[in-house]
Amino acid sequence: MQNVISRRYAITAIIIALTAGAHAQGPAPSPLISLPSPPPAKVPTVAPQPTPAAVLTRQDFETFLDALIPSQLQNRDIAGAVVSVVKDGQVLFAKGYGYADFAAKKPVLADQTLFRPGSISKLFTATAVMQLVEQGKLDLDRDVNEYLDFAIPKTYPEPVTLRRLLTHTAGFEDTLKNLFVAHESDMKALRTYLVNQMPQRIFPPGKIPSYSNYGFSVAGYIVERVSGEKFERYIDNHILKPLRMTNSTFDQPLPVTLAQQISQSYLTAAKKPRDFEFVQASPAGALSTTAVDMTRFILAFLQDGAVDGVAILKPETVRQMETRQFELHPMLNGLGVTFLEYSMNGQRIIGHGGDTIYFHSDMVIVPQAHVGYFISYNSAGKNVGGGRGEVLRAFANRYFPNPGEPKVDVDPNTAKTDGRAVSGVYEGTRRGETTFLRLLALLGQFSVSSDKDGILTVEGMKNQRGELKKWREIAPLIYSEIDGPDKIAFRRDASGSVREMLPFPAIYEGQRVSWYANKRFINPIVGGNLALALLTVLLWPVAVVVRKRYQRPLFTAKGDRVLYFFSRVICLCEVLFILIPAIVFSRGVENIVIFGDAIDPWLRALYIFGWALMAGLVLLVITAIRFATLPGHGLWFRAHAILLAIGGIAFGLFCWQYHLLETSVKF
Repeated sequence: MQNVISRRYAITAIIIALTAGAHAQGPAPSPLISLPSPPPAKVPTVAPQPTPAAVLTRQDFETFLDALIPSQLQNRDIAGAVVSVVKDGQVLFAKGYGYADFAAKKPVLADQTLFRPGSISKLFTATAVMQLVEQGKLDLDRDVNEYLDFAIPKTYPEPVTLRRLLTHTAGFEDTLKNLFVAHESDMKALRTYLVNQMPQRIFPPGKIPSYSNYGFSVAGYIVERVSGEKFERYIDNHILKPLRMTNSTFDQPLPVTLAQQISQSYLTAAKKPRDFEFVQASPAGALSTTAVDMTRFILAFLQDGAVDGVAILKPETVRQMETRQFELHPMLNGLGVTFLEYSMNGQRIIGHGGDTIYFHSDMVIVPQAHVGYFISYNSAGKNVGGGRGEVLRAFANRYFPNPGEPKVDVDPNTAKTDGRAVSGVYEGTRRGETTFLRLLALLGQFSVSSDKDGILTVEGMKNQRGELKKWREIAPLIYSEIDGPDKIAFRRDASGSVREMLPFPAIYEGQRVSWYANKRFINPIVGGNLALALLTVLLWPVAVVVRKRYQRPLFTAKGDRVLYFFSRVICLCEVLFILIPAIVFSRGVENIVIFGDAIDPWLRALYIFGWALMAGLVLLVITAIRFATLPGHGLWFRAHAILLAIGGIAFGLFCWQYHLLETSVKF
């Protein structure tokens, strides 16, 4: 549910599920983490030339939104949406758009229709943790193993702490299995999920951000353990009821009293509605709520933790949660206690976003303006998650117009040199490393390119028009989006080489990929081998027919015919070994049971097939050696056999390196 992350293959809708966000500029980082590199020289700004801001009134906002949301629903094939806004301690606006049930034409009602805001749930989990910190029952900087009844392995000397869990810096690799389950009967106790699905720790804690639903689920279980209340009951008793959020719950399935109020969920409005999403990692994303209920939660953070005289947090705790706890660079947005920072038009904004497979939401707070809003869509639609970004940009431009852009004060020759230095291929730190999810990290690699003037483009980073964003250097290795609010940065290692790309939500970073792990090197080799194998299989029957027609047998020895036959079968198996799982996993959005325990026997069968295929690849080498010296055949015949063998070896190494040959069914 946090924004960013892998976005370019069919499984993406699941991987980014429970991931989206809103953000802001905050104070100094916590002394408990390693500080980033010193800030660059101060960047002068041009004199502000503000555009007069519209006044945020109910009438003006409704007119503004009525011109935007209906067109989004139509153009993006979304069934319905809901928006609520608070200002100066009051609910300014709350309205539903479109349909909660598209076929029945049941309208969305802001005070009654339940939406699933995904990772915005993490703010409730963080609030619960901070309540227990206030009571002295939890310490943000103590090893979490002291609170657990199972052990997180001590992979690194530094411990996993609650502060690191709540800032996504515990160092866990990404995990996908059982994040969502298909039925209530598939739901397991939170402890069982955490023990069975424990991912490896692949980064030292407190240094590298890697967005983790698992980490937040651990935090939720600690709340359960320390409070003595089931997690869902704790949230209900200590947050929802005090705030009078009577139409909100973490329960799955929904209570009978709320079950009739839930919006249907859709991939697109034109397709049939999908089933209720059971989120196994419930502290990371199981909330169901209404837009009006969310105004109560937003008001609590705008009013020092209290609504209508009832406090859920102390004022100093609210300030701590909103204060920067982790940063990748002083000039970039960082993280508070779960709150993301986001800079837009000079405004300090905090918040969080959320995605399930079907619902896509944002919660945004502008503390200095005493303003906040919640928005949610009940369909993935076209350009998944893009609608809420469009609303945020339009909202900021209308009510908080840009006071002026940073003045560019970088020597053109330096910009060109730096552009060449940062160009290359990177992969995100939110990735699987020890399971076959590593393959998705390969597919999600992105390139940074520089033009002749040092202007950058980053593969996959697009603006609201669907065009690649362009980035101009405004300080040493600091880049600002041209005609946009975002910034990115790069960092050199001890040798002076640029090894890290630092993006604007500090929930992951880009790490430069070595040439041998680079998609530009791997993809042509593996893809070329599979293309050759597929072409070999397709032309196999054609060659048989032609030889029979002209009575020109290829071999005289039976052994050679056997080698030839099995080499073609192995080529077919290579293609099937990649093609079948790709098709199955691409259907995960339609059938989430694929990513649950039900896949285990099929995954084991795939691994057995893979190991058998590896044995078969040895036969390709034997065939190449035999055919390379077989008299009476041309150059292409010999070269073809050798290429199949070399490609088979490369394919085997690829499968081993990317964990397609395993015994474990964890991922």
